[in-house]
Amino acid sequence: MMGWLDRLHKPNPPRKQLLFFAQEELANEYFAVIRTTWFEHGKICGITESHIHTYDDEVIAEFTGIVGEALRMGADVSALSIATAEELGIEPT
Repeated sequence: MMGWLDRLHKPNPPRKQLLFFAQEELANEYFAVIRTTWFEHGKICGITESHIHTYDDEVIAEFTGIVGEALRMGADVSALSIATAEELGIEPT
């Protein structure tokens, strides 16, 4: 991974994390598009975007792996997918 990702810890000071999800039709045979905002010392230090294609094996496992790891590392996550929140295991709040 990138060097700045290796330095990430839980945000200091603590802040409320954001998980945004919307079900959408996507172009280019995408199953999901996930944008992750990374923080260091409470400030944005990077933004990454991941694409999961409908023809990838285990698309739901790949989605939950990317989103889960980002949230465990203290990042904010915005995701669009052709699947419903329930199919992906996302519970509304």
